[in-house]
Amino acid sequence: MSVAYQVKPTVEKKQEIRKLLSGYWGNDVWDIRDSFFDDLRPAKWSLSNKTIDFSSFSSSIKNEVKYMYAYRLQEKEIRLITVVAYGIALNRFAEFLNEYYPHIASIVDITYDKALLQWRSFLVDKGMSINDDGEISNKQYETVFNQLYSFFTNLYDTRDEYEKDIWDCRKIPGAKITENKSNYYLNFSDIPVEFRELVKKFIKFRTTNNSQGQCEADIMALRLFTKYIHAQEPTWKNLTMLTRKHMENYLSWYREYTIGWKKRHIEYLISLRIFLDYIQRAMYPEAPELPSVCLLFKEDIPRKPQKPENDIKYIPERVLQQLEDNLEHLTPSEYIPIVFLLRASGWRISDILNLRYDTCLDRTSQGWYLCGDILKTQILNHRIPITDEVYAVVQAVVDEVKEKSTDDNNPNHLLFVRFDGKRKGRCPQGYLIQQALNRLSKNQNITDDQGNVFHFGNHAFRHTKGVELINNGMNILHVQKWMAHASPEMTLCYAKILDTTMRKSWEEATKQGLFKIDESGKIKKINISDIQNKDVIEWEYIRHNLDAVRMPLGYCMKPKKQECHTQLNPCLTCRNLCTTPDFIPQYELEIQETKALIERGKAQGRTVWVEKNMSLLKRYEEILKVLKEGKIHHKAGKKGREYIGEERNNDK
Repeated sequence: MSVAYQVKPTVEKKQEIRKLLSGYWGNDVWDIRDSFFDDLRPAKWSLSNKTIDFSSFSSSIKNEVKYMYAYRLQEKEIRLITVVAYGIALNRFAEFLNEYYPHIASIVDITYDKALLQWRSFLVDKGMSINDDGEISNKQYETVFNQLYSFFTNLYDTRDEYEKDIWDCRKIPGAKITENKSNYYLNFSDIPVEFRELVKKFIKFRTTNNSQGQCEADIMALRLFTKYIHAQEPTWKNLTMLTRKHMENYLSWYREYTIGWKKRHIEYLISLRIFLDYIQRAMYPEAPELPSVCLLFKEDIPRKPQKPENDIKYIPERVLQQLEDNLEHLTPSEYIPIVFLLRASGWRISDILNLRYDTCLDRTSQGWYLCGDILKTQILNHRIPITDEVYAVVQAVVDEVKEKSTDDNNPNHLLFVRFDGKRKGRCPQGYLIQQALNRLSKNQNITDDQGNVFHFGNHAFRHTKGVELINNGMNILHVQKWMAHASPEMTLCYAKILDTTMRKSWEEATKQGLFKIDESGKIKKINISDIQNKDVIEWEYIRHNLDAVRMPLGYCMKPKKQECHTQLNPCLTCRNLCTTPDFIPQYELEIQETKALIERGKAQGRTVWVEKNMSLLKRYEEILKVLKEGKIHHKAGKKGREYIGEERNNDK
């Protein structure tokens, strides 16, 4: 949080403060019962205190504190009841400043790190408790301090954003902001000053191609690395003299330091490798003289551990059905369409919450599409087809949000947005949707196959959609495109889930054992555990999960859920089909069922399916007409039968 550059109040900013405080906001005591607060005061007030008293602060600091809360209330970045709730903490903070910093003219005149420690010590002396991390247990006290310091640091710092030690991504052109994050900042304060500008140059490049979250991970990785190198080589001003020996020592320390970090352990090493490689290719004068491949080897970076198939989270069909039956009870109700889209699209929660109301729907001759940017893989305007039902849900949200949105409360045209409060103009945070789902699961007793209350994860909807697409016969490359994966390997995890879930279904269906016909023609029971030939299991698996229709040259192996436009009765075109009036009832039934299929196909707009069944219907009706005349249908005729008989006699 500390900054090397000393921020000072400017004349222009002082004038802004005086202008805002010229009216009611300038009072030292705000009474929320006053008509001035009618538009900000909630209908139901839950606090006993109804005033905000700033009179304990010194004159200059008092104006800053009043200005910050007045500004944030006007912008609806904070609620009135929250400011009132901060009253005790504000009085304590005023007492602290009067004791430790009686002569400062602005909150930014203090040194953050030093003042924070003093503030914590002051509160402990006043009887406050601290947690295991050395922080005050009551978060309001540190929140008041942090909000005031960061607000005026940003307000008074008029430098270009790239010159600062804390960047606001909203002010960086082209920055890939993740809307559901809790903040927009990239903080370089903990990077040793000797290497800080080098790291900034690298991250400036990264912000144009990578998400804010990835840049945060890069900064964390480089903070660990540069602080270690600075401790080992305190006189260095750059990395030109970096050697493999330095890297070996760092890796030894790093492995010990990051025990338990699992995934992050690998990601931070990858960030470090990208950093070393880039600054050399970009010919930065501060870059190491040794090639990056001689500093950090491929084998230095552990492979990401492969998740066991049963460790990949997805939502079972039984749970999905319970969720659909109870979704109307989800609170707050504004989360219902978000969950609806998670289920329908399989997109990440960050991408759903990043949708824009003016661009999220697209209509073509083939139907409706959901459109949005996929931040992780940097795929812009990604589109997937959606049903009319999904379109109707999204359009209802679009209509409501569009009517309420202004340039002030929704400048980015977000589909899911907060119109007031601390997150005004921003979307809800993703973890809140997950919490709401799990409250629903507990309240409505949504359970798994073992009867346990099911625990939802936002990302499980993505895995579930991937499994469904593959299970319904979609080509894996098409699934890759749908899910916006960078490579087919990422999509293969869904195929692994498919194998696991199908096998479980097969095992459930074959609890009584498998049966086959032995060489003597007798039925024989098979014990699954005794089977050595996996082909037997594979065939029984196929029989249970696939159509496995016998065709003239083999079997049709399409999944049962997948429709086929060409799997029609081939006998109707065969010369050797012979049928008599005895089969009239069967043909009448086939005609009735085929007509029903045609009507269903027309309703669904399935032109090819309708054409195929129209052709089939015509053949049925032609044969039925012949049979009703009392004749037999046999294209080969008497000659064909005699020819076949001759062939058989010759074979003998």
